[in-house]
Amino acid sequence: MFIGDIKILPWFKATSPAPEKIEQKERYYLENGKLESKIIVDEAGNLIDGYTSYLLAVKYGLEHVPVRYGRRQIIAAAHRPGGKLYTWELPGILVGQVKIGDRVVVRTGKDCTVVKVAEVQEYARQEHDPCRMVIRRCGKGGRMDGYQRADRINNQ
Repeated sequence: MFIGDIKILPWFKATSPAPEKIEQKERYYLENGKLESKIIVDEAGNLIDGYTSYLLAVKYGLEHVPVRYGRRQIIAAAHRPGGKLYTWELPGILVGQVKIGDRVVVRTGKDCTVVKVAEVQEYARQEHDPCRMVIRRCGKGGRMDGYQRADRINNQ
């Protein structure tokens, strides 16, 4: 893909990767002549992963880069019915598998909890970068797959 056709979403532009990460990936590029990580874009050409590789491609004047097409999704859910909606990113294995009304285990600032999905959206359409991750989809009845306490999930 032509590097100029890759669209960078606002939250990527607003952050810089850790200097150690850039150094390690740059060292790999200089030793091997190729980018260490794949650049992943959605169907509209929005970068959804591989920002460091993109930055190195720009730095070294690469006009064309190999890309992989993918999807990322987020869910919106409230901790209690009618409460404020928060967002969590779905791990790759759950993309396309979660629907409105499903119960999922999510990691919060304090622990893990079960929430009921109110919305499922494509990641690239969001204005901010969700940083929390869904842990798993619940089994029937909304239970935490046999776990009664959220702190037991943290140890997995």
